[in-house]
Amino acid sequence: MRIIPLVCLTLLLAACGSKPQLPEPVGLAYLSQKPIRLKVARVEVIKQYQSSSTPPHVENDFPVPPVAMIQQWVQDRLLPTGKTGYAVVTIEDASVVEASLKGTPGVKGMVTVDQSEQYNAKIAIKIEVFDDAGTLKGFANARATGSRSVGENLTLGQRRKVWIVMMEKMMNNLDEEVDRNIKNHLSQFIS
Repeated sequence: MRIIPLVCLTLLLAACGSKPQLPEPVGLAYLSQKPIRLKVARVEVIKQYQSSSTPPHVENDFPVPPVAMIQQWVQDRLLPTGKTGYAVVTIEDASVVEASLKGTPGVKGMVTVDQSEQYNAKIAIKIEVFDDAGTLKGFANARATGSRSVGENLTLGQRRKVWIVMMEKMMNNLDEEVDRNIKNHLSQFIS
């Protein structure tokens, strides 16, 4: 009879002692790319998406919110090289929504480390090119999504690492799509 509590205690300690597997940072691959040289005099950013601070939205809890990552991407990748006209990058979506996941019920749940939350992220931008008179000359869109669940045993610091890796992957995907779509839809504005 004493063996059953001892076995339960051993299993509980083993479950608590397991280290969570964290993703390895992927880095922002686009930083090694040359800027996209646009034949415009300036590039503007419009934040159409308004981040929400109320649950289930958690984008403002991220170490670098998606809106800030997109703004930095614009500075890093879009280089105005023209004398006339302008480009407008509209941030249409930059949301991250947290969803609670159900854990394992009963006694098994006491010794199981479950995935407790899932983070679903979306980013979407539109790049428009205008002449000096404000006439639209062309546009390109790009979107990226990401989703990641986290274990209930992760600390806030470990969750932030997961969020950073998820956002790095999304920004790399967004950059690839923008590059492709600019070449397909705005090629006359590339210098």
